[in-house]
Amino acid sequence: MKKMIIFCENAVETLTYFSRQLAEAFEAWGYESFWMDFEMLGLSTWKLRQALADQRQQTEAALITFNFIGLSGEEELWDFDDEGVPCASIWEKLGIHCINIMVDHPIYYYKALLHSVSGMQAFCIDKDHAAYMKRFYPGIPCEFLPLAGNRLLDCQVKGPGRKPEHLYEAAEAETYEQWLRRPYELVFTANYVPISSIENQLQQLEPEYRDFYYEMIGAFIENPAQDLLSCMEQYIRREMPELSDAELCKAMSTAPAVDLWVRTHFREQTVRVLAEGGVPVHLFGKDWELMPCRNPENMICSGRMINSADCIYAMASAKAALNTMPWFKDGAHDRIFTAMLHQTVALTDDSAYLRSQYTDQDTILYYSLHTLDELPQLAHSMLQQPEKLYAIAGRAMTETAQQHTWHHRAQTLRQYLP
Repeated sequence: MKKMIIFCENAVETLTYFSRQLAEAFEAWGYESFWMDFEMLGLSTWKLRQALADQRQQTEAALITFNFIGLSGEEELWDFDDEGVPCASIWEKLGIHCINIMVDHPIYYYKALLHSVSGMQAFCIDKDHAAYMKRFYPGIPCEFLPLAGNRLLDCQVKGPGRKPEHLYEAAEAETYEQWLRRPYELVFTANYVPISSIENQLQQLEPEYRDFYYEMIGAFIENPAQDLLSCMEQYIRREMPELSDAELCKAMSTAPAVDLWVRTHFREQTVRVLAEGGVPVHLFGKDWELMPCRNPENMICSGRMINSADCIYAMASAKAALNTMPWFKDGAHDRIFTAMLHQTVALTDDSAYLRSQYTDQDTILYYSLHTLDELPQLAHSMLQQPEKLYAIAGRAMTETAQQHTWHHRAQTLRQYLP
């Protein structure tokens, strides 16, 4: 029997990149990959039907997707009832098992979760998110699956910096002398989103709701250790104490702007405090030149959106890589694992999960959102001790390569295939 894994491409570049690394692992185990191209979804759907209709060989197929891509009521993939609600998917009709990995909090997927395909296996990249799913969507099996480090998919050399020789699977780590020649001290691979763009969303709300959301935002800024659920539930139940869990879940689904505002605020503050504290940061991503800063000379901007491969090149050309967590309090961002895989020290705010995996000053460098004013001194001290930094990078590279690649995540997902 032929075994096929269906992946999605050309919907979200980063998620396509994750999928391609998973595909490499499954193909090494003898699985065939089928790609649903979201730029030609109708044609891809027809080709999938043809592939599964081939009577010459039985095919056992499963879908592995991210963020409900292919599971969100796409016209080519779903039937709809008289009210326009998705009611039956191609996956259910063809008997295809669906695995869906959510890389954001489940509050972003409220509608998709209400109409999820039967038998879907969900994964969350933060343990708090998985606990949220078990509480509010007990009928959908859900487990924790952390993100992983990205590697290059091919040997094409492009993007910033020199060709990082150690990127390739067979290559060894760089020597200290090679590592010292890396062109960047500290990089950050992320886009800048002005707070004003999120403020515009809040300003459209009725004053009562707007003030309520700003109160929650203030609570997160005052105590950034809080996870989304505990803070939001406290404030929502203060106003409506009799809400059922179903009603509470729906109420929280209306507040993604709070999450976006807070994570954007701390991303901006982190870069600003470094630049204004005299630490040059090479920023690979768009719109950083729009961020107000008293020392813009310390913000060296690429000035454009970059893809996943370019992010890898940027990190592999640096001694350290900055990360700000997208409010994952018991998970990790792929930036951390990617930096480590390429012998680059991760400088990041922490989480309970990260603390269980990496030790401060040994395999990682943590800073606190509570005391951002101390970050420049930490960065200065770190960069002035290259031998210590090199040792941290080496230990982190070894540990991450042993347990935090997409091959390791594929091993976990394989256990959930039919």
